[in-house]
Amino acid sequence: MAKVRNIDGSLRSGKLSKSSDEIHRIRNGQEFIHKVKNPNTKPPSEAQLLYRAKYARVNSKVNVIMGNPAQVASFDKLRKAHNRGKKYPLANPDKKYGTTRQFVFDIYMRLESESPEEQAKQAALPFTLPKGVTLQILPFPALSTLDLYEILKARFSVFVCEQHIHYLDEDDIDLLATHLSLRRHGQVIAYARLFPADEPATMLVGRMLTIERGKGFGRHLMQLIIAEAKRQGATTLRLNAQTQAAPFYERCGFHSVGDIFIEADLPHILMEQQL
Repeated sequence: MAKVRNIDGSLRSGKLSKSSDEIHRIRNGQEFIHKVKNPNTKPPSEAQLLYRAKYARVNSKVNVIMGNPAQVASFDKLRKAHNRGKKYPLANPDKKYGTTRQFVFDIYMRLESESPEEQAKQAALPFTLPKGVTLQILPFPALSTLDLYEILKARFSVFVCEQHIHYLDEDDIDLLATHLSLRRHGQVIAYARLFPADEPATMLVGRMLTIERGKGFGRHLMQLIIAEAKRQGATTLRLNAQTQAAPFYERCGFHSVGDIFIEADLPHILMEQQL
């Protein structure tokens, strides 16, 4: 690429290229080339490539819609109703849309993200904990008072306050369980307990929850649960899943066993995985 020049043709300082790792400098009439670390030269991650492909597919669909005046008028009517408070289910509930294109884009991006094919691709991606999130795997006797307080607070928040399940949470199983949690600044954002079943080489997962949803924490936690169960010698892993959560567990390698049953006034199904 040509070096940066002034109007009179003389060289001036500047970057040679957006994709280059060199910067061109002029000092006292002398020319210098400096090597720099350029993030643009770093190859994209698998997650970035997957997002770019999804973005391109959605953008192509939106372009077709925006070329159809009848569809534009229909979506614009929905956008205005959404902005007035009649929230459209697939749009961002916290967002007021200034353009119809952005409204349509968000709808189709969510549809694409929630498709089984896309979720399967996401589940196959390697996961690394974001900055500030830590993992804790401890048996009950090793939990501090604060550790236990945060676990019970998270369980009460999800199962009692959110799902309105009225039950005795402290059922003595905690005493025998291994407690796995992801924490942000000490506060639980994903949690489950792992404990032995009556059958040999079989372990059970219970009280699984996520506070920060849609970020892959549940999937990552289940990978850790499976690894911990194997480490403890289990060859079979089981759980009672709420039926609305069954697709998530299926993506994690579980399959349904038996019929749907009612537990804590909610439909559940037994699921298991051979390790």
